[in-house]
Amino acid sequence: MTLVVSSMQFRRARSKQKSSLSPCFTLLFLLFWSLSSSFPTGLLAQDKKIALTFDDLPALGPFGFWRPREISNIILRTLKQRGIKAAGFVVEEKVDDEPSTYVVLLDWASRGHIVGNQTYSDVDLNQLSAEDFLHHVVDGQKYLRRASRTHPFNYRYLRYPFLHQGDTKRKKENVAKALYNGGYETAHVTVKTSDYRFNPIYIENEQDPEKIAQLKSIYLEHIGKALDYAESQSQNVFERNINHILWLHCGVATANFLEDLLEMLQNRGYQSVSFPEALADPAFTIEENYVGPLGLSFIDRVAAGRGLPFDPEQGELSSREIEARLVER
Repeated sequence: MTLVVSSMQFRRARSKQKSSLSPCFTLLFLLFWSLSSSFPTGLLAQDKKIALTFDDLPALGPFGFWRPREISNIILRTLKQRGIKAAGFVVEEKVDDEPSTYVVLLDWASRGHIVGNQTYSDVDLNQLSAEDFLHHVVDGQKYLRRASRTHPFNYRYLRYPFLHQGDTKRKKENVAKALYNGGYETAHVTVKTSDYRFNPIYIENEQDPEKIAQLKSIYLEHIGKALDYAESQSQNVFERNINHILWLHCGVATANFLEDLLEMLQNRGYQSVSFPEALADPAFTIEENYVGPLGLSFIDRVAAGRGLPFDPEQGELSSREIEARLVER
């Protein structure tokens, strides 16, 4: 026997079914919403934020046939295309050596990027007295002050060269106190990289597109591993993924690979934020008390102070290792 149901009967049956199930679905929805709103947001969807920072402005050699402003402008164009505000740290001795490069500071400041102090000649605090180091900090302000009069910005961020913040407790405390009294903030790093070691190898191979493509792959793998470590260590130390600050340098390799790097960060779920926004993470208010010869990320400095494991070799990649990997490919 063929069962025939009219369209009217079918609609009535569906209507009854919906009316009997709707309260149940509504109750489940309200229950889920109630529970989800009670969870910390980090348990449901953790925001991943990262700030980009570039050391050694106006630019870091070797240059080959490139000029410092050319390298800087590639970085600035890429940042503008992505709507990203970054931070650059200046070694003012470079400007004294080549006065025409002062315009690079103006380029960065006029586009709304942070321009901070990396001491006058990129000196190592571990090799100097606190007093001598602070003289280099003061001397490193001359062009920053001049640029800030043209394009007002706060230049009182110090990037410690080599990430060395003092090999004795007294030296570290004296420098930190003087910087605080001078209105300075420490330009922390959470993701260490050796991007600058790619520069000479880029110059040597820039006429070989295949080699450059291979070098870019090694570069991205290296920074990807540095991010892996920083994320894992952040969970170990802070029990969450804090705002990250990526340590890069204003060199030819990073300039030409930056677009691909930004794509990689986006694919990893990162949102690029300004340097001050990254520093606003409460984690950076935690006092770290590591004293020693190592150049550590902020996360590892806190880990060392708490007696937690850390790997000082993370983020390190020698030129020899890069060249060996390039040969393998």
